[in-house]
Amino acid sequence: MKKNKKYIAIPLLLATSTCLAFTDGEFDDSDEFGDFYSDAEFISIATGTKKQLSRAPSVATVITAQQIKSIGANNIHQVIETVTGIHVYPSNFNRMNPSYSIRGLHTSQNPQVLVLVNGNRVHSNWTGAKWDLFDTGIEIVERIEIIKGPGSAVHGADAFSGVINIITKGFDGTKSQDIGARVGSFGTRSIWGNLSTNIDQTQLYFNGQLKKTDGDNNRLVVQDALYAMGLSAISNAPAPLDTRLETIDLHFGFKAQSLYGDLWYLRNDGGNGAGVAQVLSNNNDYTDSRSVTAKIGFKANINDKVTIDAFASYQSLEQDSVFTIFPAGMTLPRAFDSETGVPTEFTVFPDGVIGQPILIDDNYNIEVVTHYSGFKNHKLRTSFGYLRNEMEAQEFKNFGPLAQTFLEDFRDGTLTDVTGTDFVFSPNKNRDIYYASFQDEWGIAKDWELTAGVRYDKYSDFGSTINPRAALVWQARHDLTVKTLYGEAFRAPSIGELFAINNPVLLGNPNLDPEKINTFEVAFDYRPSFDWHVLFNVFSYKAKSLIIYTAQPDGSSQANNAAKQNGKGFEFEADWQVNGQLDLAIGIAMQDATNETTGHDISDAPQKMFDVALNWDVARDFKLHVKTHLIKDRVRLANDPRPSIDDYSWTNATANYLLNNQVSLSLSIRNLFNKAAYEPSDGQIPNDYPLQERGYWLSATYRFE
Repeated sequence: MKKNKKYIAIPLLLATSTCLAFTDGEFDDSDEFGDFYSDAEFISIATGTKKQLSRAPSVATVITAQQIKSIGANNIHQVIETVTGIHVYPSNFNRMNPSYSIRGLHTSQNPQVLVLVNGNRVHSNWTGAKWDLFDTGIEIVERIEIIKGPGSAVHGADAFSGVINIITKGFDGTKSQDIGARVGSFGTRSIWGNLSTNIDQTQLYFNGQLKKTDGDNNRLVVQDALYAMGLSAISNAPAPLDTRLETIDLHFGFKAQSLYGDLWYLRNDGGNGAGVAQVLSNNNDYTDSRSVTAKIGFKANINDKVTIDAFASYQSLEQDSVFTIFPAGMTLPRAFDSETGVPTEFTVFPDGVIGQPILIDDNYNIEVVTHYSGFKNHKLRTSFGYLRNEMEAQEFKNFGPLAQTFLEDFRDGTLTDVTGTDFVFSPNKNRDIYYASFQDEWGIAKDWELTAGVRYDKYSDFGSTINPRAALVWQARHDLTVKTLYGEAFRAPSIGELFAINNPVLLGNPNLDPEKINTFEVAFDYRPSFDWHVLFNVFSYKAKSLIIYTAQPDGSSQANNAAKQNGKGFEFEADWQVNGQLDLAIGIAMQDATNETTGHDISDAPQKMFDVALNWDVARDFKLHVKTHLIKDRVRLANDPRPSIDDYSWTNATANYLLNNQVSLSLSIRNLFNKAAYEPSDGQIPNDYPLQERGYWLSATYRFE
């Protein structure tokens, strides 16, 4: 009986809606209690249409520019970690890239979370995850929309555990006119500007931010992977993690009646954290990601019942990395005894073992979305699209075939181009994706709405997948909304997982299937008064065909659909407006996720998270924000002999002062009590990754009248 629970959600919802369809009442998408909820936020990524947050058929969060300002965040990841149920952690595989753990679903590459900027995918064809070292200009963000749970019925691939859409100022018609600067700890400096204007009936906007940090040089690693190999003599440890980062984020767009367009340039250039092989470099290594996105579209009301939105977009991405895989003085075997396998000849690398992989993506997308409201109590949405992914691989290195002769005792740091040969890390690959979706928002009664949808995706390299969803939203009372949600989602195998070659640790498998997940949720949105807002949801999911790298008979590791994961838990949020000056918010998230293949709890994911935030209007022009979050109960892999991962608490504080109508100042302190806190490594760095020490940042903003 337990095995069949995942199949009852959609029939239950449909049966309920069928019974309710005979009740009297007309569907009205407007909020009957609009005055009561006058400050309610709206969200678009839950359905592809603008929807009041409390009635959105998802567990959703919206973070506004004002909230971002109040918390004093320096980057997008610090904002996302304020959401109850999301833990931001450094990848223990991919150069400590910030990754998002949602409900115990996370991996080292983090491809299970779909990240969008103004609706554009931030997606590497090679990894299937967001771009390496991805960050945005936080001061040019108007709002961030987040749904926890599946979103493939609307967004397709990779909307597996959640969807995050970062919307910049001006993109959705908002007008912002300001410039500013920030300086602070760890060599942080940043400048930004947001400008918009109207020329006749054309709205133009520009925003951009340039920021740079040298990183916290006190995040010391005492031992790296070389110690386990007995090679501490050539290790660079003890040394700090390389967390320097430079970001250039520029947006330009226009809206002219039915036409719209935007152009986006993003560059993230920074250090490689703990090193590509968990071996500390000498800070000469780097990862440089550069992308350009251009979109042109047409959106118009054909008549009072039909709206059409058609667009074409192009996105290019080049990710250039230099890795010192092993430092200067490393010795590697180059010949082995044919019978015993014992090394017989060695090569010394006086400049280190160095690789420079370059990935070039070109993505082309055409999509047509229609909205039809001609049927009573129904809002229909359809979309049809085509997406082409092209990936080119280039590689330069001083080791392996072609790069070394296997006769030399010493090999210097000169890099050899192996692009286009059989010894590059991947062949060039293209992928064609055709997709179509249908969604019906059905007002089955005045206080009941059923959102049902399905999406079909066909991939040229692994086949097709169908993902449905159903959500029943009941306005039980004027102050209580109840949501019953079911959704399926998929994560497409990345090109790297399908086709990687010449890396015995990470070999591709062209026979992979997509990862799949089924999620069932019940959520409550309770607003008993103007001073209280309570959110509570429980969830359960089953994920299968998860892609992991498994050992092969020849000693290599290959990608396979070899894991299953089940999870359940709840999330609770409460916001209390104590009085006209003081607001108190708490958040609690608990999850129990299990690797069904091994029976072991999912490693590294916090099973309990607690948040307390205080917003205090100290004076008319002075506001104080303090937030503490507690991370608890993270287990290690079953075969990891290290002691358990310590819990930690973390407190940030920000003071905002309005000097006059145009000038505002902000002072932010992160890790207020200077706690020593750690995020888990994979064991090659035995003492884990130290988090940032206490830091201070001061910013000033000038708003044009």
